[in-house]
Amino acid sequence: MGKYLVVVLICVSLALVCWAKDLSKDEALILYLPFDEGSGDKTYDLSKSGLVGQLVKGPKWVKGKFGWALEFDGKTNYVQIDADFSPQAQDEEGELSICAWVKVLAVGTDAHSQTRQPIVMKGAPGQWEYALYVYDSMAAGFSLWQCGGSGHSEPSGGALTMDEWHFVAGTYKLKGETRVYIDGELVRVDNTRRGQACNGTRPIMIAHREDGQFLKAVIDEVSMWKRELTQDEIKQLMKGPLMLAVHPKGMLTTCWGLLKSGRF
Repeated sequence: MGKYLVVVLICVSLALVCWAKDLSKDEALILYLPFDEGSGDKTYDLSKSGLVGQLVKGPKWVKGKFGWALEFDGKTNYVQIDADFSPQAQDEEGELSICAWVKVLAVGTDAHSQTRQPIVMKGAPGQWEYALYVYDSMAAGFSLWQCGGSGHSEPSGGALTMDEWHFVAGTYKLKGETRVYIDGELVRVDNTRRGQACNGTRPIMIAHREDGQFLKAVIDEVSMWKRELTQDEIKQLMKGPLMLAVHPKGMLTTCWGLLKSGRF
């Protein structure tokens, strides 16, 4: 009886999110990976883009912040999404936001010389674009580059805690600021702009950069937006799975799954 009461309380809490602004119907949402498949070598984008992410070299399905998540070994495995999204570019929207729940398990586990590893990343030599980062110091960062790799805007700050869940977000507006948030709190702002943000053609990577960076962490609820999110919107995204605030049917499915599996 006790476990059913717990599930009911969880479902009621999730339902309350519905009263907030419906961000999942926002036209600016271009990627949403809840990582809730729980098995297999593919993960599905629930935004209007409808993309498919390929699990490469076996990241593990584990319990996440909400439902399932993916654990990456910091050496070889990652997710690749074959999508060319460059909304930060001057000839596109000139705005970008990336958010994710991350539980860092270790830093400095790859053989790359830089002291940072990506949560979400896009770019390669000659086409460097952007990355939401974890630094070896446990700071969070949001980098946007010129095509050759020089920084266009690269703020970092705050402090994550090892082996604990944190909500990391980076926002960028060409005619505004680049901001880094940890758990809804603003930790760094940069309003400098050096050169132009690159508009490349490389795929999007989770927990990997194409020149050899890898992040050892559990990652959940990745979202990307072609506009600058506000701090209030970032705090709203922390409250629960994005799609549950939109689709009562999905909420019912999730709650029923909790009842059947006991995973709550």
